[in-house]
Amino acid sequence: MDDVDLEILKILKKDARTKYVKIAKSVGLTEGAVRRRIKKLIEDGIIKKFTVDTTAELEGIVLIRTEPTRTKDAIVKVRKIAERVFEISGSHDIAALIHAYTIDELNRRIDEIRKIPEVLNTNTLIKLKD
Repeated sequence: MDDVDLEILKILKKDARTKYVKIAKSVGLTEGAVRRRIKKLIEDGIIKKFTVDTTAELEGIVLIRTEPTRTKDAIVKVRKIAERVFEISGSHDIAALIHAYTIDELNRRIDEIRKIPEVLNTNTLIKLKD
């Protein structure tokens, strides 16, 4: 990976729908060269996925305490429910970030986390403003 690849990644992180022709003009390559570089970045696992980023109405951070020897198992399950999952230190073992459009959706996803057998308890923080 070189500086051109890094510049391509910056452009795609800003807007994954940027046309290859526009990227090519920005980095001084042909459209075909950009296409090949992006394909290689995908094959090498540098680009994992292209996503749609939306503005969620609600963001919650769920702090999760787990069975001490089952944290890794819980993380695997929580990753299927939350956007981001972190193993943390302190009084909780996992922090999970959830984006939701309604309070009902947020509550439903928190309830899914609470049903995971390895989860002992949760504490949810809801973001009020940026």
